Amino acid sequence: ASPTFRTRLIGVLALGQVVSWGSGFDMLAILGPRMGSELAIANEVVFAGLTVMMTISALCGPLLGRMLVRHDAAPVLVSGTLLFACGFALLAFAGGVTSYLLGWAVMGFAGACGLTTAAHTAVVERVGAESGRSLTLLMVFTGLSAAVFLPVTAFAEQHLGWRGTLILYGCLQLFLLLPLYLFVLPKRKGGNPGQRPHPGEIPASPLDTRRAFLLLAAMTTLSAFTAFGFSPLLPLLLVHSGASQALAIQLASVRSVLAITARGLDFLLGKRGNPFITCLIGLCLLLTSFLVLLVFSPAIPAFAGFIALFGFGAGVLTVSRAVLPLAVFSPQQYGLQAARISLPQNLAIAFAPVIFSMALDRGGVAAMLGIASILITLS
Repeated sequence: ASPTFRTRLIGVLALGQVVSWGSGFDMLAILGPRMGSELAIANEVVFAGLTVMMTISALCGPLLGRMLVRHDAAPVLVSGTLLFACGFALLAFAGGVTSYLLGWAVMGFAGACGLTTAAHTAVVERVGAESGRSLTLLMVFTGLSAAVFLPVTAFAEQHLGWRGTLILYGCLQLFLLLPLYLFVLPKRKGGNPGQRPHPGEIPASPLDTRRAFLLLAAMTTLSAFTAFGFSPLLPLLLVHSGASQALAIQLASVRSVLAITARGLDFLLGKRGNPFITCLIGLCLLLTSFLVLLVFSPAIPAFAGFIALFGFGAGVLTVSRAVLPLAVFSPQQYGLQAARISLPQNLAIAFAPVIFSMALDRGGVAAMLGIASILITLS
């Protein structure tokens, strides 16, 4: 693929991922408390919307895989924009718990079609086996979603209210992303994603494919459970470890910058990088971060060291989770297998914060870090 082709491809998909993650997931950090107070819904129910979204996205994984095999990723992304617009409309006009959670259920179907897996499959369909660097570059931009949309959401909420902000985000899907996916996203070359192997290419046996899938799904799900499960609880974990509230928030905000930096360094390594070694490095960084916090807190250098190691490790693991299926399966199998792996991964992301918060409340910092360390070792 030419540089112009790749630039257009990554530009469209990066904008789509930043807008969809930022408006469809990150926005609840700003709008959640306001929505809860006006709708008279408890905060835990408000944020349970994300659990509903991620659970439904997870359960749609196998169906999504079949859709990606039968069709190009572009129609799936188009479906995502339409579903996101419907979800935003339902949330904007919600009047109570039922309509609120229904809106998040629709957002779950939208997320399955419009978020990570379909976008990554669109790259692999168009670039092929050499997609690793393109995927990493796409993830560098996607990592900016919270940094871009948290201030945008706060500004929009001040001027439009939370309902007006959600309507605005629905319009972004219909009038910005929908035309981009329909008319600007480059067409894939060759046959459909389920095309037969080229002559001379020996397909993997079903047993080998199944074994590779199970191992990869187990490893990436355990790492996703720990990395994503910790992320929303970082300020609380640091406070429980002895940090002040202000320091905990400052350090937690630095984590996302470190995660993006890790993705950027992986992109610069290019073909010299190995996704299996990258994954191992990420796991070692996470395990080391837990030990640093457990042994050396409440010293301030321990808090800084923990965040540095955790942030960088989580960023590295995010890259490896996207690229590993490409290293194990053919480009033709990528969409199907990545979508199937997303089922346990998204379920882990949906429930990990609840489980880790229970561990922190009932067993303290040591229990939470102990469980995380065991999971990382098993990975």
